[in-house]
Amino acid sequence: MRLAKSGAALTALALAGAMALAACGSAKSTGQAAAKGYGNIPAPAANKASGGTVTFGMAAGATPTYIFPVTPGSDLSVYTAGYFQQLMYRPLWWTPSGHSLSVNYGESVGQKPVFSNGNKTITINLNHNYKWSNGEPVDANDVIFWTKLLEGAVTLSPANYGDYTPGLFPSNVASITAPSQYQVKITLTKAYNPSYTFLDQLIVITPLPMAWDVTKFGNAANSGGCLTDSAADKWAKCEAVYKYLNAQSLKLSTYATNPLWQVVDGPYKLTAFNPSTDANTMVANKAYTGPDKSTISKFEEVAYTSDAAEYAALRSGALDIGLVPADNYPTIPQLEKSGYAVFGYPDFGWDYMVFNFKDTTSDWNNIVGQLYVRQALAHLVDNPGYIKAIDYGYAVASSGTVPPEPASPYTPANATKDLYPYSVSSAKSVLAAHGWKIVGGVQTCEQAGTAATDCGAGIPAGTKLTINLLYNSGSPPITSEDTAFASAAKSAGIPVTLKGDTFTTLISDYDDPAAPANDNKWEMEDFGGFSEDLYPTTEDIFNSTGSFNIGGYSSSQANTLINDSVNASNPTAVKNEAAYLAVNLPALFQPESDHVYAWTKKLSGPQSSFWELTQFSLNPEQWYFTK
Repeated sequence: MRLAKSGAALTALALAGAMALAACGSAKSTGQAAAKGYGNIPAPAANKASGGTVTFGMAAGATPTYIFPVTPGSDLSVYTAGYFQQLMYRPLWWTPSGHSLSVNYGESVGQKPVFSNGNKTITINLNHNYKWSNGEPVDANDVIFWTKLLEGAVTLSPANYGDYTPGLFPSNVASITAPSQYQVKITLTKAYNPSYTFLDQLIVITPLPMAWDVTKFGNAANSGGCLTDSAADKWAKCEAVYKYLNAQSLKLSTYATNPLWQVVDGPYKLTAFNPSTDANTMVANKAYTGPDKSTISKFEEVAYTSDAAEYAALRSGALDIGLVPADNYPTIPQLEKSGYAVFGYPDFGWDYMVFNFKDTTSDWNNIVGQLYVRQALAHLVDNPGYIKAIDYGYAVASSGTVPPEPASPYTPANATKDLYPYSVSSAKSVLAAHGWKIVGGVQTCEQAGTAATDCGAGIPAGTKLTINLLYNSGSPPITSEDTAFASAAKSAGIPVTLKGDTFTTLISDYDDPAAPANDNKWEMEDFGGFSEDLYPTTEDIFNSTGSFNIGGYSSSQANTLINDSVNASNPTAVKNEAAYLAVNLPALFQPESDHVYAWTKKLSGPQSSFWELTQFSLNPEQWYFTK
């Protein structure tokens, strides 16, 4: 399972559904210089047919749960945003672009933003061709409406929007105006790194139709007036509109019948939604004015109670396209022989085992606070072994928060190296060099003190190095990796007690900022990892006061580098941050996982549209069946 930071289609803060269960290998070439990974994406077929229904298999638990694009953290998954909302309501900017982690301006409502006034003011010009299905233009007012509506929502409660960080966008907006119908000017209260402002903060903007500025849809007398609201009015009008739209979005059974949700600017409109399973059907939006009008007539997202059931449907031909679960990777050659194209690639993010730096039980906080201890434990993560035995070769080793794949301009040089190669003997040597000795099969501090060869501050003589590790028992790869880690640790004299639990329990009950009462109940946990923004700062994850700093990691150097990533104008600041975290080990990083998709070869389209699936971006309007 993954959490995901704020961002566009490929990232969305909160639960990211079922974890992709393998990672990028180099088993085959895609024939694309810009893309690696498993499999071959066929070139677009020339014999294009019109119409037809594409059936898309959703992994178990990876389903949309909320339709309104001001989404609370409890619902804001990449599956809700990238695989559902954005088919109907286009974000201002579309990502990725082909095989590149960048903005696809050809598919975007907004043009490239222009920074001025010392990076405090951002001017955004909108393309003129987009219209809502009710005939109204997608213009500057729709951007302002979303921004002010969002301000009203988070004023009620920060939990009303999962991508919100207190003090940042939209709370740091000093003014937002429309100099012309298709131009928006935003002035912030202070200057930030422009890459951070654009690719981490503004990229979440989703224009909303002015038809939604109501407290009762279809009744002009209930006009909300949010567009003209302000902090001076304490956002009362926007709060009222938000409450109405949120209440409608909680009625899943009405999604396909409520005329509110039929006002769209994306390529599809919703015609059916099952509130029990989240399965849904969309039809082509005949009023769509953006690029790539849908060739197919319908797009169906099919829900399953298990990944095994989804894969069985895929193999039987009941699905046109679907995710291949990790347990089934050995059957991929047979799948390819039976008429399917298969492609796998990691999404932009990382998997990790979290250290709890706040657990004082048996002086664990002082033990894990020693870098050498974290380095010794890192030597027990068998990246090559996990990739071969657990991920079936579909994997790439990752040493930090910015993975080597997909390629990013912010990837530091040390991300391509295994900084702490697997070696039980190295782990033992590191501990021995700092005053530890195996006594009765357990690493024991025999040389207390703070000298270079001592155990370190706050670690009394006789302290035992033992670990309790909570893991996501719903993920077979996580279970296998953590079991292997525990075995290696035992060989190094470090007993690891494993306890499995659900993803939901782990992220709700064992999270230092969210559940401080449980600080002393866990030492390490493995729920999965994070998906990242195009600008991959770990602000809010590894800064000392971060709301998603699950293990309470605190480093003054990391804080400085993260602060520079957010506030300094240095374009490489985030690369410096990632390089430091890879060495300083706020957690144990594990192989980065592929998303492996298979689709019938009767389905075709631009190669980039299939590559983008691995980045939680969905463009079925670009697909077509062959004659």
